[in-house]
Amino acid sequence: MGELKTVLVVEDDFASRQYLLLLLKKLEYQSHAAETGEQALELMKDRTADIMLLDIALGPGISGLELGAALKEESRFKEIPMVAVTAFSKDKLDTLEEAGFSDYISKPYTIVQLKQMLEKYLG
Repeated sequence: MGELKTVLVVEDDFASRQYLLLLLKKLEYQSHAAETGEQALELMKDRTADIMLLDIALGPGISGLELGAALKEESRFKEIPMVAVTAFSKDKLDTLEEAGFSDYISKPYTIVQLKQMLEKYLG
């Protein structure tokens, strides 16, 4: 089997983050996880990912939109798919595309929906 694909998970809600990490493990993906946008930027200084799953509403500090924009400014992240994991409705999608997001997955989601999203971008 080839090397496991790596997913950056940024989610401020502990239970949601643990759920997502559990699903990724079941789907045989490696993951890096951060609770805040600031933590994610620090974490990714010396790492990379094959795809990024970013919550949009990250509580205090920078938002998922701001984090996405900051990551996309770095050339090594420009081509990495960025998926918003959000409870926001579809009308936010224009803003997401402007911020460099490839797609979004609505909360709550199932393991099947997550798998389909990952396969769409990672094959």
